[in-house]
Amino acid sequence: MKMPYLLALSLSLGSPFLYAKPQPQGQLMIVGGALASSNKAVYQQFIQNAGGKEKARIVVIPAASSQPVKYFRQFQQDLALYGVSEQQVQLIPIAVKDDKSTAEDESLWRDNAADTKLAAQVQQATAVWFLGGDQNHLVDRLKPDGKNSVVLDAVWQLYQSGGIVGGTSAGAAIMSDSMIASGSSWSALTRAVATADTQINESTDEPLQLRQGLGFFPAGVIDQHFDRRARFGRLIVAVAEQSSGSAVGYGVDEDSALFYNAQNRQFQALGSGGVTVVDLRHAKKITNPLGFQMENIRLSYLQGGDKYDIQTQRLLPHPDKVKTTGAEYGDHPHPVMSGVFSANTRLRDFITFELTDNKTARQAVSYLHQGNGLVFGLTFSKDEKTTGYWQYLDGLKDNCSAHQVRLDIVPGLIQIDLKPQS
Repeated sequence: MKMPYLLALSLSLGSPFLYAKPQPQGQLMIVGGALASSNKAVYQQFIQNAGGKEKARIVVIPAASSQPVKYFRQFQQDLALYGVSEQQVQLIPIAVKDDKSTAEDESLWRDNAADTKLAAQVQQATAVWFLGGDQNHLVDRLKPDGKNSVVLDAVWQLYQSGGIVGGTSAGAAIMSDSMIASGSSWSALTRAVATADTQINESTDEPLQLRQGLGFFPAGVIDQHFDRRARFGRLIVAVAEQSSGSAVGYGVDEDSALFYNAQNRQFQALGSGGVTVVDLRHAKKITNPLGFQMENIRLSYLQGGDKYDIQTQRLLPHPDKVKTTGAEYGDHPHPVMSGVFSANTRLRDFITFELTDNKTARQAVSYLHQGNGLVFGLTFSKDEKTTGYWQYLDGLKDNCSAHQVRLDIVPGLIQIDLKPQS
């Protein structure tokens, strides 16, 4: 279904005019953070869609970074490993923090998103890259007072005309309309969502906070550093509480990317990790005084080149993968994951090895708690909607996928009574 045409302000240097905002024709490279220099799948795909290593013209917006010049140079050097010369990669000087590695004070760049010359530089590019850091700085600089700067308008024009827009970590968080600004899984499940204007103390266990992002990715909420920082619970609550209308979230692992094609509304999972799809369209939230409770959350996990059709919510596995449903390998009837001594402690491994590729288990259970008191039981189960896939890819490396795993979250209370002996 085509997106409705909207009335928007076009960037015409010196003389803005009104135009119909078209359906984007470009791509998004949404990286979950900690992108390795050796990640060929992500870098080569980004370069290819930027016009190839000979024709790519890439601009980098470092506004989120605490060291904008240092990390720009690192990205520039990484691209050079794949044949893109440093002259093809240009810095757009918009920043909030002073980079101590240089003599210049980069904090003086904070208002540069209003510079029409920089906007013109973006217009001449084939690709835009947002560095990581603090996503709030990116939104505050590019969309001050909730209105697009001329530089942001230029980025939109590039995306609409077929260019690629990418970003890592904070540069991924800003891609969705509802943006996760802070929070952990525990604080999201146990505390009220903070308002957008709440001042957050980063040294504490900060609450979940949502605010408006830049909206390039229309299909739902993006979260990043997903596996490394255990943000699974935070994304579920964010999707349940955000007001943009979408009931789906996408968690992108570190050193991994969600590569989105705006024309066919499909994405592909690239890199060493994967992408988790959290679907709350048919979930039921239940009021519980102890904490967050929800039934019938649906999860899918993609990696190793799997694709996902957003319009039909279908997983399209890598062509080399075989279906495990009906031909499961494992035989463990009661899988439970409760800590570091448990096998398959990562979400992707737990729901695949312990459930979708396990012939005798209909469910797998995990627990989230901080000792005595409140606990959340997470019951993952499979039914007629659930499918799994597997194959060795990249040598003898297990590469699993899962589609439509059911999850129920129920809070409760526990008492742990340890009796050490002298």
